[in-house]
Amino acid sequence: MSTTEGVRRTQLRTGLLLLMADPEGARRRLQPVLDLTTSLAAASIAGASGAGVSLIDEAGAKTSTASTHPLVAAADDQQYEIGEGPCLTAWADSVLVRVDDLIADPRWPQWREAARTLHLRSVLSAPIVTPTRTVGALKVYSDEPNVFDRVAEHLLLQLAQQAALLIDNVQSLTAAKDFSETIKEGLRTRQTIAVAAGVLMERHQINKEQAFLQLRDSALRNNRTVVDEAAEILAGR
Repeated sequence: MSTTEGVRRTQLRTGLLLLMADPEGARRRLQPVLDLTTSLAAASIAGASGAGVSLIDEAGAKTSTASTHPLVAAADDQQYEIGEGPCLTAWADSVLVRVDDLIADPRWPQWREAARTLHLRSVLSAPIVTPTRTVGALKVYSDEPNVFDRVAEHLLLQLAQQAALLIDNVQSLTAAKDFSETIKEGLRTRQTIAVAAGVLMERHQINKEQAFLQLRDSALRNNRTVVDEAAEILAGR
């Protein structure tokens, strides 16, 4: 591995560590790291005119993107508008897609005709595969034919794997944070109801079960949830 490539991979890993250290900022930091991924692809793969990354939901709709050149963004937008192309194939089939010469390639005829106006000739697209599903694709374009080889394939797949690791960690951190908040809210709800029941027990000299039943009945009469009724009781205690 060259020194330059090692530095670039260190930059990508650093971005990942920052995300893991700060789950609150995970979503906010995702876009800059996607931008970094495309920059690394464009700079690392010989002959690339530009690089891009697209995250795609399970219905095939693009959810977020990053690109190093307007040409890449335009080529990607054409794929999503037409509904076919190497990026969508890489995502849908979870395979590496290489186009040596777009003019001679019979695949995706509608997109091919649209892309020719952009003077694209070579395409290399790798799926971004997390443990749960394929979430998108990382791709490089060139305006020259027969640009990408096995070395380029290997490098793009490595970068796509790094991107997949990053995205999976972002999603896991976000899910863990949401789950934590749900648990905290559940504990707060239980505490509110328990304290309100204690107030009713003291006020009416009743046992715990009777207090909970009274709280429930009162909530039904006032068309409130039990926790809202408990909060109302505490507010007026």
